[in-house]
Formats: sequence, C-alpha cells, structure tokens
Amino acid sequence: MDFFLVNPLLVRQPKKFWSWNSEYHCFDPYGRQVAHVHQDTSDSGSRFFQQWMTGSSQSKVFVRDAWGHVRLVIQKHWALMTATTHVLRPDGRPVGTIEQDFSFFKSGFTLIDPWKRRIGTIEGDFFARDFRISDHQQHEVARVDRRIPDLGELFSAADTYAMHRRYPSLPEPLNTLVVASAIIIDLVLHEKSSGSAVF
Repeated sequence: MDFFLVNPLLVRQPKKFWSWNSEYHCFDPYGRQVAHVHQDTSDSGSRFFQQWMTGSSQSKVFVRDAWGHVRLVIQKHWALMTATTHVLRPDGRPVGTIEQDFSFFKSGFTLIDPWKRRIGTIEGDFFARDFRISDHQQHEVARVDRRIPDLGELFSAADTYAMHRRYPSLPEPLNTLVVASAIIIDLVLHEKSSGSAVF
C-alpha cells in the first residue's frame, strides 16, 4: 500500500544501545512494512563536530517506500533548543517546513508551506505523547499518539507512534506534511530529550 495513504500509519524506532544514526520503520495497521526511514550516514561525524563547536547541528533522513524508492527527504536543523525541519521531494523540490515552537510546558510545531505561509499546527500534551494536528483554521485533521492498535508485542514498545487521519486525503502540501509529522515529532523530541546522543 502507498505510504501516503496508510491509516493509521505506525512509526517505530528500533531499539539501539548507542547510535548516531536515525532510523524508523513504518507499518500499516496489519503489521506490513510500508516505509523505511534512515539517516544519511555520511554526515554523522561532521554533525557531531559541528554540534560540539557551534551548539547547532544538521541531519538528513530519507523516507523509502516498500520498494526502496525515495519518497521524501527530511532535513533537520537544530539550534537554540528548537528544530526547523524541511521536507523535500526526492528531486529537491520543497514541500514545506515544520518548525518547533519553543515552550517549557508543551510540545508544539507550526506547519509552513514553501511560500512561508502558515498552513497548520501540531499541539502536544504535557507528556509529549498525544498530538493534535490542525489546519490553518484550527480544524483537527489528524492525531499522532501512542495508542497503538492491538497487533501483539511487535508494537508494544513505548517508542512507537501512530498517525490517525480524519480524512482520506488533504490538500497539498498539508497532506504530505501531516504524513511526515509522524516521523518528525519523534525525530525532534527524542533528540531533544536525549541530548542528541542517539542520533
């Protein structure tokens, strides 16, 4: 099934004791893998040096579908306690940006199109476990949370999120940014909470 149509989309980060590379596996509701997200490993060493010297870092991950084709490229820039994440097509065309909102009490993001227009928001709860995604009119279009469907022990780990759509499709680029948010939320918040040690 097409990665962009799966509902709910389950995003799981494999358990690792120590790694500088980001990796996720995406599944449909029946446990079939529909995408693999992996970091461009060529930038791991330079990113560590850059963060150590400047306090900021950049990383790039590729989203490949079940056939190994790149469907999205996600570039994250981390600086001053917040992250700006650019979502690109495989040919480099911009889809939009997901900017982290600075807050000590809640996890939030703003969805921005390639022309710098605000087209939606992501609002998280205090524990960063339940996220409401809304369009520019504050109408809820999706949720990302950890209430995983009953698929057995495969999805029982705490590092698995589910993106639930309210509608089969949304206008672009909102639709693609909503799908990407299922990955970006953990990509940003897990790095923030771990001091970048696992990426």
